[in-house]
Amino acid sequence: MNYKPRNNRWVVSAVLSMALIAIPTWAQTTFEQLPERAPSQPVGKAPPDQVFQTLPDYQVEKLFTVPKDKLGSWVCMTVDPKGRLIVSDQGNQGLCRVTLPAIGSKDPVRVEKLPVKMSAAQGMLFAFDSLYVSVNGGQGSGLYRLRDTNGDDQFDEVKLLRSLRGGGEHGPHALRLSPDGKSIIIVCGNHTDPPEPLAHSTNPLPWGEDLLLPRHWDSRGHARGRMAPGGWIAKVDPEGKTWEVISSGFRNTYEIDFNADGELFAYDSDMEWDLGSPWYRPTRVMHATSGSEFGWRSGTGKWPTWYPDSLPELVNIGPGSPVGVTFGYGAKFPAKYQKALYICDWTFGTIYALHLTPKGSSYSCIKEEFLSRTPLPLTDAVVGPDGDVLYHRWAWYCIGTVSCYLYR
Repeated sequence: MNYKPRNNRWVVSAVLSMALIAIPTWAQTTFEQLPERAPSQPVGKAPPDQVFQTLPDYQVEKLFTVPKDKLGSWVCMTVDPKGRLIVSDQGNQGLCRVTLPAIGSKDPVRVEKLPVKMSAAQGMLFAFDSLYVSVNGGQGSGLYRLRDTNGDDQFDEVKLLRSLRGGGEHGPHALRLSPDGKSIIIVCGNHTDPPEPLAHSTNPLPWGEDLLLPRHWDSRGHARGRMAPGGWIAKVDPEGKTWEVISSGFRNTYEIDFNADGELFAYDSDMEWDLGSPWYRPTRVMHATSGSEFGWRSGTGKWPTWYPDSLPELVNIGPGSPVGVTFGYGAKFPAKYQKALYICDWTFGTIYALHLTPKGSSYSCIKEEFLSRTPLPLTDAVVGPDGDVLYHRWAWYCIGTVSCYLYR
């Protein structure tokens, strides 16, 4: 989806599903007086009940309807060095390259399917003259490197750098470039084993459970037998040979991002079946400092935030499904919104803008609803080279029919 505030462009990737009944979120943070919401805005030929709620002066533009039978359901994207989008189907339909028209142009969106054996990406990153792909399932979970070795603007080399034992919704996820530009940062869910061997871990090894009270596993069997460290974030060299875990104890963080100070932030999921129990932990955003541990343990073994071994959350969001995360740097937004951290909730179809202020060794946070729609399950967010924000969505309009759209 692209947002166009006062003809400014910002690119966010989103995926839609069924309409859901919204319930109040739990936000343990401070609040300020926020702008009035803009009226719902119809987009294209969307039914009257399928409209976006935006902040004043922001607009949404529909760009492209994705034919699911030919191109699949897009769930991940990145921007290449020429300013084009690379998007991936969640299944086996492969990668596509998208060239966007200028704002206000009547030119069509150009979409080309790339002739390379690669799909099921849930994280992509251009760095070191390569496209790095975090594959979740597909041809095999792991970190891959794609290159154009003959200069024909096509990927002709696919190299598996490291297989990862894990997949499904809690498998390998997002990729980011480290602030020093020398390493790749990867995040994986709690059904993905840490790579072996590890060159180093800033978290103490070996990971242990050390539960004082007997654990009760989830009664439906979810994550039964899964042990520490849960979800983890690692730093990897460009050749994929040296892996170092830098943060752990997540449930299922899908995406992460760095701020301008080089600090890392992660948006982690809740265990919805735990809702109402003493060990329930809502979806939350964490300041993932080096060596941080956030205490996910299966069943009733989760650490409370007051444990001295665990770092607390930056802000609790509430029930939902965390997906895309990006700072607004480079977006043609007012300064406050360029500096915001944008997080996408798939379940309730909402993008939040988090406004961070340094406080002690971390930050305080004000949460603001930036954009919403029913339904609007989101998946990814990225700021384009000219300040666009683009997203795609995956929506159920009738039973068995799925449509995918690209907006800005």
